[in-house]
Amino acid sequence: MRRWGTALALAVVAALANANFLLVPLVGSHVDLDVGVISELSVPSQPGSVWFRLGDGTAGVLGVVLAVPAWRAVAPRARFRAVCLAAFGAATLVSALVPLTCAPSLGPCPASAAGAASVHDGVSVLATTGAVLGSVELAARARRWLRLPAVAVAAAALGCGLYETVTFAAGGNGGGGAAQRWQVLAVSGWLVLEVWTRRVRTRG
Repeated sequence: MRRWGTALALAVVAALANANFLLVPLVGSHVDLDVGVISELSVPSQPGSVWFRLGDGTAGVLGVVLAVPAWRAVAPRARFRAVCLAAFGAATLVSALVPLTCAPSLGPCPASAAGAASVHDGVSVLATTGAVLGSVELAARARRWLRLPAVAVAAAALGCGLYETVTFAAGGNGGGGAAQRWQVLAVSGWLVLEVWTRRVRTRG
């Protein structure tokens, strides 16, 4: 019980750190999230950028930490979610270590910013993919009262991801606006439910 309680507390911290865009009203960022992407908040020149990088880094480290007991606790057939959790954590940590160096929504970026942008975008896609796949797998296996929130989280994460993909293919930024923020909140929900479901399993 104590280990589960500790894991749940870490998951809550990871969820809050992952949803760091909620700090925008407090730090006075210049980025308009209806136009720009959340990653632009971490651009070093932006107000409070260190807090957003710290949030991503914390969520990343805790994601990897939580993946270890997840791998040990679940049945072999369900270890896919532990891999998804580790992928989310590791990629999110790298995204914090390699932030964007320019906010495209605020104006043209120099060619020198392309390298960091490529790395950051690549690992961000990996982190999101891991989280979406993990949430869908959780929804497929959830039981009792956990099924409804698990399905809701998976639907939000997957639906927003598909919307972002379609808008990107149509020439949009593929990640700005309300869709990305709802997806981040859904991923934060998945982090907590992922740990909670272990308690439901052990009690059942």
